[in-house]
Amino acid sequence: MSSEDRGNENKTEDSSCSRLISNLVRFGIGYRMEDSRRQYFAWHGCPSRNDDFITYAEITQEEYDRINAEYPDRIDATRETAEAFRLKYVEGHRVLLQGWNVTLK
Repeated sequence: MSSEDRGNENKTEDSSCSRLISNLVRFGIGYRMEDSRRQYFAWHGCPSRNDDFITYAEITQEEYDRINAEYPDRIDATRETAEAFRLKYVEGHRVLLQGWNVTLK
């Protein structure tokens, strides 16, 4: 997603959006409509060969905007970068969904 697209995503009324920040060590952000409000989330996957144990956690709109600014493009993250993301945006937040190869809808 280009910087211009990310800027425009907040102007639309899409019911959901998901953004992969890193595929090498998987994590990302997104939002969905839940109970007539936009619910923002961050997710992190712990890879095990071809599978991922994924945790989706609810974040605030401010955190969502901060992540978009901090990670402006798709990156090839290291395990350390992914762990820092997990600790900051997933750990300690309310878990929305967790499991092997799950997708939040």
